[in-house]
Amino acid sequence: MRFATFVMSCAERRATLDATLAGLSACGWPPVDEVILDDGVGARPIDRIHRTWRRLVKRASLAQSEFVLLLEDDLVFGRWFTENLSSWSLLDSVGPGMAFYAALYNAGRPYLMRRPAERCLVADARFVWGSQALVMTPCTARYLDENWDTAEGNPDQRMPLIAARVTPIYYHVPSLVNHARVPTTWGGMDHVATDFDAEWRAAAPTRVDQQPSAASAGLR
Repeated sequence: MRFATFVMSCAERRATLDATLAGLSACGWPPVDEVILDDGVGARPIDRIHRTWRRLVKRASLAQSEFVLLLEDDLVFGRWFTENLSSWSLLDSVGPGMAFYAALYNAGRPYLMRRPAERCLVADARFVWGSQALVMTPCTARYLDENWDTAEGNPDQRMPLIAARVTPIYYHVPSLVNHARVPTTWGGMDHVATDFDAEWRAAAPTRVDQQPSAASAGLR
């Protein structure tokens, strides 16, 4: 199994979650493996979000798949989402036990380099935020879980800072998802992807004819 898919949500956003799951299904993606719901523990909404993300990451670390797709519950998917993600050549350079971390949503954050042939940007982890749709390996999720308290910030800031110790942080170019126009649960600012096109479709798949370079370290 190439991907296991997990979604985080909360009881009060059932309608938003249902719309996201319907959109994911409509573009041909297999059913999600599990929805991780906010368990209500925490004094503030942001505290509960931290707790839910930690539970989501821990669950992803146990997946028996090459990659995990971690989704928030308020997404719009491009028409060709499944085809575009499945044909992403960068994934082919990730071997067993290797670290990998990528976002499928780009809110216009600073980056270090652009790699057009591989449809990606290499991000500057210090400035990354946004966790709408993430692709990583289960061992990367395990590394995040084991080192969760070694970085500061909200989960969308903390995770790339930790992951950057073992892998570059990538953005797929262009964004494959967008932020649905619904209020956040914790009062964060409204934002959308800078380069999302619902009708964008990748050209014929390309392959990287070189040794694996997507991850700078192997995790076992």
